[in-house]
Amino acid sequence: MRATVAGTRRVAWAHPDPHAPCGSPAVALATGVLGLLLSWGCAAQKGVTREPVAPPAGRKGPAAGYDGRRDSLDSVDASVLRGRKIVLDPGHGGFFPGTIGVGGLTEKEVNLAVGLDLRDLLAAGGAQVTMTRDTDRDFLTPADSSLRADLAVRVAIANAAQPDLFVSIHHNADPGGSHDVNETQTYYQLGDEGPSYDAAQDMYRALTRNLGIDVTKMIPGNFFVVRNTDAPALLTEVSYLTYPPTEEKLRTPAARKLEAEVLYLGITRWFMRHSPKLASFAALDATGNADTAFTATPRLVAGVDGAFDAATMRIDGAPVPTVVAGERIEWSGAPPLAGGDHDASFTARFAGEGASRARKLRFHLRKPPARIVLEIQGSPLAPARELFAVRARVLDRDDLPVPDSFAVRLTSIPKGTFVPAETTLTAWAGEAWGYLRRSRHATVTTASRATLVAQLLHVGPSVSPARASAADVRAATRSGFALRAPSDSALTLGAAARPAWLNRDGFLSLPLDPSGGVAIPRLGGFRRVDADSLWPPRFAAVAGGALQGRRVVLDPEGGGDDPAGTAPGGTRASALNLEVARALAAMLEASGASVVMTRDGDHAVSELERVQVSEAFRAERYLRIGHANAPAAAGYYFNSGGGKRWAQRVSSTLAALGLDTVRVGESAKYPLAQVSAVALYVSPARVDTAEAKLLASGRLRAEAYALWLSLVQDMAPPTAAWPIDSLRVVDAGGAPRAGAAVTLGTALVVATDSTGTARFARSEPGALPVEVLTNGVRLRALLLDSDRGRVLQVPR
Repeated sequence: MRATVAGTRRVAWAHPDPHAPCGSPAVALATGVLGLLLSWGCAAQKGVTREPVAPPAGRKGPAAGYDGRRDSLDSVDASVLRGRKIVLDPGHGGFFPGTIGVGGLTEKEVNLAVGLDLRDLLAAGGAQVTMTRDTDRDFLTPADSSLRADLAVRVAIANAAQPDLFVSIHHNADPGGSHDVNETQTYYQLGDEGPSYDAAQDMYRALTRNLGIDVTKMIPGNFFVVRNTDAPALLTEVSYLTYPPTEEKLRTPAARKLEAEVLYLGITRWFMRHSPKLASFAALDATGNADTAFTATPRLVAGVDGAFDAATMRIDGAPVPTVVAGERIEWSGAPPLAGGDHDASFTARFAGEGASRARKLRFHLRKPPARIVLEIQGSPLAPARELFAVRARVLDRDDLPVPDSFAVRLTSIPKGTFVPAETTLTAWAGEAWGYLRRSRHATVTTASRATLVAQLLHVGPSVSPARASAADVRAATRSGFALRAPSDSALTLGAAARPAWLNRDGFLSLPLDPSGGVAIPRLGGFRRVDADSLWPPRFAAVAGGALQGRRVVLDPEGGGDDPAGTAPGGTRASALNLEVARALAAMLEASGASVVMTRDGDHAVSELERVQVSEAFRAERYLRIGHANAPAAAGYYFNSGGGKRWAQRVSSTLAALGLDTVRVGESAKYPLAQVSAVALYVSPARVDTAEAKLLASGRLRAEAYALWLSLVQDMAPPTAAWPIDSLRVVDAGGAPRAGAAVTLGTALVVATDSTGTARFARSEPGALPVEVLTNGVRLRALLLDSDRGRVLQVPR
């Protein structure tokens, strides 16, 4: 499966994980129609310092801030804090120092001092404040000393407190080692354009008005603590500790207290909003009682306290129509729901004031079966008495599948026309499958008069038996169970990976062509093992099934007015990136992966939208593809061990396949820091100096194959060993055929380069069938295990 998401360019920024234990050599990222520039950083590793980069001579540095507040603490109504639950998270601590200033001041001590002052201010107003830490500590244990473990404890503390607001407190560093950058950044929970966004607006205004720092930004953030906190969540990077004038200010208790007071103003103003409050949200039965388990579709009813002009109810993530009557909002009942578990949520907003926090509930719906439908697949009247399948679908009154298990008795009239004469099947997920043959004692004529009957057992007389006549199925087909090589067991796949022509038991029934042959469709994630004439078909998993069911986002850099690199001959890197992504997407899908591309055309997509695509898809891997005017590189987010291993794999794979070597290192690109998937940026060659090479036959497809191979090897068991092989295609005179398409095992398509050579890995054991297509000529060969560097010659 592949999807593409495109959108217009918006302002977006990048930032590393705020709790990271080491520094990031991040680079500045300019995005948005105004070309706004934002840079960031984090602490250098303990014991490591960067050489300071002096500001340009004669250039005035930015304001240090912290000179005094414009707004009085009395300008807000502290009474709104009474009874409010707030979690404060002073970032870093213990083993993790965070940013380290030029003079040695650590971020962890500033974060904690500000957090403690802020706690006292909020508590004085009556708030119930929980601190994730109130001393210089981390949350590492001998059993787990990873950064993720530390962050997970902070999230657990926050969620256990069930707060109204979560605020993580941080101070920034310039990624490039410069010391003339100072700005304020307020991050809010990515995807929450309701209370998190509202709270960020108030915090942003307070910081902008009162801190005295020239540049302030408000940015969606997807950091671990923000993403995984149930409450509305903010993360503040109030100033740059690597700017010496600011560092000196923050050494003083007065500056730290001032910052706490400004944060207090922002938090209190948010609580002063007249946002609608959700008085109730419940699933009700027919008598109006709230419950969580139902045998009939429940009523979902919400009550809102306060004015509102928009209300949204969602079931399983999709908005549903509602009926509004005063302060009562009720689901209309459409569309109908299938049986099983369902999640519902409700929010309300009053424009100009704010949005309510989402209220959520879960309920289980058990709908009884209303009818059974019988279908025949295959040829029950075939002279050869071939196996055929019977599908019994168990449906509710809305014609939706009933997920519960039921016994189904399958027989025929006259009884004994088919064998087995009677069998009991188990229906689950709304269907049962049975497999029959025509009896030896039944002629084709007799069988054509027979009727198959399916009856639900133990459900009473309310559900009538289903019938299907064998005479209604006249199409000539060939049927059987597809086999998985090398075990020759039935090829069974999950619903997401299974095509319509293959059922859950591995049974298939395909139409015969006029010559009596069968065209076997391609099966994503598998290649045919035997010749097309052999039956039943046998399939081997591509690359041992390492990519089966994996979810991958491909992000071709650039698009629209952003070329992402240009060459003297007019080649735009954005176009090359897209072609590599398209070829790679086809390879991944042929290997059984689900793929989403952030763009499938030459249009602009903002950095934020690229992250949103990945998060909505719940990607396991995110790969950004570039050909920038910079040295070839494989870059990972500095704190990602998985990204680093993947980058190293890409570098070695490119070299093994005869492509350019790339530098492995950290990258500060915004999506790498913000997506929850393991993320990587790869620029296999720079477009400005390698233009001719990149435009040569087979080059971009070779890059795509190298990226495919590095990903599949990274996800395969460590014992997998796949030797590199090659195939050379020459014409009748021995000259190389460049650009010939080479299909490996009916699945992956690579291409020959200027020497006529296509390089690939033996990713499955055994002989490998290949097909070469060049200038309308098709060649086939079987590469045995002993074959290496085979040459195929195109006949005259």
